[in-house]
Amino acid sequence: MAKNAAAVHRLSTKAPCFPVLLICLVYTLPTDAALLCYSFTVGKSGSGLWWHKVQGQLNEETFLSYDSNNNCHVIGVLGNKLNATKICEKHSDTLKDGVDLLRDEVIHMKQKNNTIREPLTLQARLCCWHEVDGHFNEFWDFGLNGHKMLHVDTSTGEWTEVDPGSSWMKEMWEKNRDVTAFLKMTSQGDCRAWLQEVKSHWEEMLESTASPTAAPDVNQVLSLAIKPNISLPLIILPCSVLLWSLRRILDSEG
Repeated sequence: MAKNAAAVHRLSTKAPCFPVLLICLVYTLPTDAALLCYSFTVGKSGSGLWWHKVQGQLNEETFLSYDSNNNCHVIGVLGNKLNATKICEKHSDTLKDGVDLLRDEVIHMKQKNNTIREPLTLQARLCCWHEVDGHFNEFWDFGLNGHKMLHVDTSTGEWTEVDPGSSWMKEMWEKNRDVTAFLKMTSQGDCRAWLQEVKSHWEEMLESTASPTAAPDVNQVLSLAIKPNISLPLIILPCSVLLWSLRRILDSEG
């Protein structure tokens, strides 16, 4: 799954049929696969106040929200399964530290790069998951005003420029010990612990809704992206082509 995730990240900037590839990958993931992500957005416009929003998602289902008043809420089907007080106590300090760090970096970026114009928003996305063999993987993605800028593999320390004009941002952050320490700590420590706890509730939810004669089905996930009247052959053909392309990338990287 680690190689799949890396290849998907590269194809997302190149392949016009990337949404179809995501659908194909859902078919290939084990039914107990769990991808935990936290999306941070920090912004300011003119003389207005700073604002922020953080959402926690498991397999694209939002279960946690952290707002500009530093209020933490659990939401959705999964959120209702969680102990709101317990989850928010474990998340709030780290989420606040992340928001504060990103806000400080936006101020620093604006001082270093006078071409940045307001309204200004910085997006960050932390994701982590376990492979089938138990290996843990994680990454951070960053965007500025809606443009993807950087991808950071914190397990290897590799920084990748997604946008050709993001070298200045990479150079500034890659050498910043506060930034690199926070990215590594949250991805390899906090995210791992949160994944273990949230996943246990998700697995209980799957077990309670599973059919006695069938394993948990991915069709419920697919229904968000595919209309019911789309025939399977129409999915298989583009899947075959795109998965073949993905295999070529994986093979070329050994």
